[in-house]
Amino acid sequence: MIRASRLLAGLCFATVLSTPAIAERVSVLVFDASGSMWNRVEGDQSRVEVARDVISDYFASRDAAVPLSVTAYGHNRRGDCRDIEIVAPMGQGTPADLERRLRGLMPRGMTPLTDSLALARDQIPPTAEAADIILVTDGLETCEGDPCALAATLAAEGIDIRAHVVGFGLSRVELEGLSCITEQTGGLMFDTNSGAELAEALRQVSTAEPIPAPEPEPTPTPEAAFDIGDRAEAGFAYVIRWNGEATNVDYMGFVPQGESRASAGPAYGTIGGTSRQPHNPVRCTAPLEPGFYDLILRTARDGVIARQAIEVVAPHMGFEAVGSVEPGSRVRFAFRGPERIEERIVIARPGDPLDAQIGDWDYALHKNGVITLTVPQEPGAYEIRYLARGRSEILFARGFGVGVPYADDDLTTAAGLAASAAAATQGDASQDDIGAVSATFRLPDGVPDSAVSWDGIPLDPDMAPEAWAPEETGRAVSGLFEPGRWRITARAPGEVVYSADVAIFPGQPNDITLSVVEDVLEGALAGGWTVWAIPPRAVDDQPMTMARIMLRLTDERQDYTGQIKPGTGMGPDAVPGDLLSVVIEGDTLSIAFAQPRIAREPLRLALSPQGAGFVGTLFAGAERLPVAFWPEAVAQDLPLWRGAAFGPDRPAAQDPSDGAESAFRCTEVRCAVTLDGLSATLEQGWSMTPPAWVSATAGAHPLSAPRVDFYGPGGASLHLNPHQWLVSNGPCIETAAGLLCRFHDSPTAAAEPLAQSLALVSRKAGRAPAAAQPGLVPVPLPEGLDADALFDLLLPGLTTE
Repeated sequence: MIRASRLLAGLCFATVLSTPAIAERVSVLVFDASGSMWNRVEGDQSRVEVARDVISDYFASRDAAVPLSVTAYGHNRRGDCRDIEIVAPMGQGTPADLERRLRGLMPRGMTPLTDSLALARDQIPPTAEAADIILVTDGLETCEGDPCALAATLAAEGIDIRAHVVGFGLSRVELEGLSCITEQTGGLMFDTNSGAELAEALRQVSTAEPIPAPEPEPTPTPEAAFDIGDRAEAGFAYVIRWNGEATNVDYMGFVPQGESRASAGPAYGTIGGTSRQPHNPVRCTAPLEPGFYDLILRTARDGVIARQAIEVVAPHMGFEAVGSVEPGSRVRFAFRGPERIEERIVIARPGDPLDAQIGDWDYALHKNGVITLTVPQEPGAYEIRYLARGRSEILFARGFGVGVPYADDDLTTAAGLAASAAAATQGDASQDDIGAVSATFRLPDGVPDSAVSWDGIPLDPDMAPEAWAPEETGRAVSGLFEPGRWRITARAPGEVVYSADVAIFPGQPNDITLSVVEDVLEGALAGGWTVWAIPPRAVDDQPMTMARIMLRLTDERQDYTGQIKPGTGMGPDAVPGDLLSVVIEGDTLSIAFAQPRIAREPLRLALSPQGAGFVGTLFAGAERLPVAFWPEAVAQDLPLWRGAAFGPDRPAAQDPSDGAESAFRCTEVRCAVTLDGLSATLEQGWSMTPPAWVSATAGAHPLSAPRVDFYGPGGASLHLNPHQWLVSNGPCIETAAGLLCRFHDSPTAAAEPLAQSLALVSRKAGRAPAAAQPGLVPVPLPEGLDADALFDLLLPGLTTE
């Protein structure tokens, strides 16, 4: 025998041998497969078609020694922000495998940038020392995530993670919105609008060397350069370190693109310091006007020795509205600004010079967006100003009135400014929408011209349920379709049917010839269905949506298959997916599907025909729920559903203990009764139905404990082992005979005594009395002769079993 420890050690050793070694640096490609990737980029080609070709070449040409993981989003379901998938785990898959998987992605969904980057981060092995995350996207975040905040967490990771953004068809504003990702992680930003530009961007990302960690004693670099990114916010000051041969009287700062000098000011001036030790770093304020500039270092001897292109983007700064305030009062001013050293906030009159200041003022540093000042005593119009260092310029201001009415229609708030800064990363809600696609369908060659009726039904669960039914009746028809999978059917004279299940998407011909259908299922169940939870009559509520199921015939049209999309009734742990089985036996329909977060075993629908659809039970482990399986285009029929699930309705005024269903009524103060294997003690006025040991559902099966209904005065009722009891109906008590349940509005006093008295006894000793068997007269058996012995005497050789 092999010892367990030796076997475990062998397995661990085999695991080590089979696990690929992870290099010091790894890469993760995040691919945008959202619906917007169908937009055109080169002639008649869509972005996704161009990207497939370029990235396939990238897989083949990149350095295979650097392990790669591929993640994609938006390719499975519309409107689902959880639609993110690891297409290839880290270091697994040949270039051919990766290309095949990439070409199989069909854009259709949202753009969850933040969660996709987070999943990419999770693919980085703990043994890696550095990683590159390469985001290829044609849009901004559409799932309310904050990619900038995530970029900050990436920058704080214990290893060197660079996040690169390859914008494919992004506008300048959209690129600016995503610049926070590269700025905070030290990654590269690319603006690409063609296959060639996309390929060059991927080449540069692959060959870019990571920024080396600074040595304890760095060697001076003679080449001039700056340590600022490629974007700056207008009016904000930046502390910039420079390299090169320059003195304290040489110039450094922002100039118009291509220029070699500018007027002296906060954005451009002398380096300062001393001849022996010029200032380094230098504080430069970005120009107030957004646009494209150069940051230069200009010496008197050599002219411009360093130049870097900088995009100055619009700042998000300002004061909140003040309105009118009382003269001489203390006023709280809220703002959003850079709050740099020696910047100050003052009160002045509109049109006053830069150095004007009336009364109270304070520095902006460390105010956290709030400052309190005393306003002037003299009534009139004023403005609160945020001044740059040295009062060189007004960065922003806001008018207000003192002792006079003042109308301020500007609704800007500090929170709104902060939100605007965050909103720069958010895409429009319609960004990922896919436009309708043209498709043409034809009958096979040789089919004579005749009046043909055409129709189409969507097959994907995330598509709109509307069918396609054109007025045209010819051999070939065209139409506009929502992208996705469709079943197109044509019916010709003589009951000849042609059909095809097709995937209609942009970027492909979508010209399909149907084939004739022979000896197959009619497809009556194909289409969209809703699973409704049926509330009991005692619960005043409407049916709850449990799921939406789309059924379709298989290609052979011999069976049904389909997908399920959970509804609110299944809870947050439910996930969409394919059906495991669809079985039709006679009139019954059984559907199985997996929900691993809800139950280990597959969930199952057991259904029987009722009206326009089906009614039955949803089984989830030990839980059962009455449900209706109903066509989406047909209105609900709650009375029909309840009748099928719970039996016919009973008038409220009727005493449930009256009639043939009552097996025993207690007329004494207290009655001990034993009926067909159940012992109970009833209070006066209570009755009980005969114990049911066989289920009343289709495919009746024996029960381990009986079902019994108890009825008491005033409409009180208790139910032993009820069928399909919902928690919302009311509480249940555990007894020796099973669960005793009551509705919330039923009196509680009788429940506990009855629960304590219930017990299971031998069914031979406690058969139902004659009252439960109309038309039969009980006859006592002779002493010493039981029922089995009597059967042996009357019917020799026949067992009671």
